[in-house]
Amino acid sequence: MRRNPTQLPTSGVPAKRKHLLALAAVLALAVVPGIAAADLDVTVQDVTVTPAEAVPGDEVTVEATVANLESSDSGYEVDRVVLESSGKNNEEYDEVSNFGTIPAGQTRLVPLSVSFEDPGTYRLRVKVYGRSTDNDRRTTVQYPVTVEVTDRQPQVDINANDTAVGVTNDGSVTVVNSLGSPVEDVDLSIDGREVAISNRREVLATVESGETQTVNFEYRPRSAGTHTVNATLTYTTLGGTTETVTERVTINSERVRPQLDVSANDSVAGVESSGTVTVANGVGTAVRNVELTVEGEGVTVRDDRSVFTRIADGDSVETTFDFEPGSGGTHTLNATLSYTTGDRTVRKVSETVTVEAEPLRDRVSLDVSTTRGGGSQTVVVDVLNQGNAPATNITVSGSSANATVQRALLDPIAPGESRTVRLNATLSADRADLDMVATYDLGEQRGETSVSTAVTQTPGTISLTGIQVVPEGGRLRVSGSASNLGTTDAQSVLVSVVGSDRVTPVEPNPEFFVGPVPASDFASFDVYAATEGNVSTIPVEISYIVDGERRTRTVDVDATAASQALSAQRRAPEDSGGGGFPLIPVVVGLVVVLAVLAIIVQAWRTSRGGD
Repeated sequence: MRRNPTQLPTSGVPAKRKHLLALAAVLALAVVPGIAAADLDVTVQDVTVTPAEAVPGDEVTVEATVANLESSDSGYEVDRVVLESSGKNNEEYDEVSNFGTIPAGQTRLVPLSVSFEDPGTYRLRVKVYGRSTDNDRRTTVQYPVTVEVTDRQPQVDINANDTAVGVTNDGSVTVVNSLGSPVEDVDLSIDGREVAISNRREVLATVESGETQTVNFEYRPRSAGTHTVNATLTYTTLGGTTETVTERVTINSERVRPQLDVSANDSVAGVESSGTVTVANGVGTAVRNVELTVEGEGVTVRDDRSVFTRIADGDSVETTFDFEPGSGGTHTLNATLSYTTGDRTVRKVSETVTVEAEPLRDRVSLDVSTTRGGGSQTVVVDVLNQGNAPATNITVSGSSANATVQRALLDPIAPGESRTVRLNATLSADRADLDMVATYDLGEQRGETSVSTAVTQTPGTISLTGIQVVPEGGRLRVSGSASNLGTTDAQSVLVSVVGSDRVTPVEPNPEFFVGPVPASDFASFDVYAATEGNVSTIPVEISYIVDGERRTRTVDVDATAASQALSAQRRAPEDSGGGGFPLIPVVVGLVVVLAVLAIIVQAWRTSRGGD
């Protein structure tokens, strides 16, 4: 291949790849005898190969960078640039002649090309023949080149399964470009003998290197037997070569009647269950006057007949039915399809399945708990279904001679599950025996379960706790807490001292209004009493209202120690006088006598001095 020189861009010689310059210098010395290394000023700096991984028939471009070094004193006239084999028998593949002059310190890009029909590794070289523009001294430099040619093609994979005549199926073709460069003008066609195919042609344009593209299609065999589906991929490589790849897959098809699929789960005797029948028309043509019936042995079937005017070729329909086994054990369900073909032939197809029915197991139970409180309490009822059939139409109620209980309706409870309901119970006495009952349906059977529990209430009861009696200001102070020991509130609680022959209520608190005391709570109080002499107890009255009724009771509070302490305080002034005579008047009298005597003595002395 011979080509005339072309005008190429110029650039300064880069400072990198010094090892390449040294290699070029050595090569130049090898082909130009008698020239010292210091005189060399021309080299091939770099060579690029495109595509890096070529395929047979690709045009491979080898682009050489020829540099006239800055150390050169003149321009370099390029006579020829040759791409040749590097073996003993040199074969030239391409050349550029009369390329022109490269000024000192500049480079030129020289494009060369080559194409190989066979795969392999090709070791080539670029040779540059030229001379100095000053002294016409000739110089030859060379650079090694390796071209890899691999026999590869884009991969084509068809996915299509066996099917029935006239049944439309989905298929796909996957294209994988495993080449090192993109492929262009990609055209995919799909065909098959006696197979109807949609989307027969797809233009993919460009498929990049390493890219995967998938094309979906539908196919439908027209006849029974073995068929081949072909996928043909036409593409153009980066080197401009047009190639074709063909892949095929074999599918089997058979002529079939409409398919029946009967689905029915195992059931329980006397409990209604549901099933489905799916009809798939794969006979290759539409069927008409379609009638589907379902019947069973030892099984009652409801919604047992369905009619369809037409089922198109490749279409399917689904219908549901209900069935109820009459007893436990194995039973059969039979679905029969009657239809008319395109030639007006009436045909039938049947499908039979077996179902296992368990004997009905009734294991519904109640678990009851109550919240402690007053006249209105909450009864918590857990309904547990441990049987093998759903419990429906559930009613939970309660009865008692001393209470009324709320009634509730529950949603269905599946086997192995439970539901909780809270019912209000109102007591008319302190205790009530409740009979809790749940009624329900299991299939066609009515069931009932019950449990008994007792509900009690403790009315509010006020007791005095933490009582202390201490003397204070010549009286006794009684303090403590009015504690509600019941489960209901106490209202209008009043604590007061009860007067007697030796005990008198006194201020500031002859009585103390506590007010309401909630259930299991308390409130503090202080009351005062005056006593005559020693007393052992102080009567304290507690009055309060519970459930609309006022209750009153009296508690004798121990006051022995406090009363004795109060008496001791009262006796203390008398005991401090000695013999019963008041000490203070005696002392005052003595002081007065002494003062009078002192006045008399002073007067006498004064009178004597006057004499």
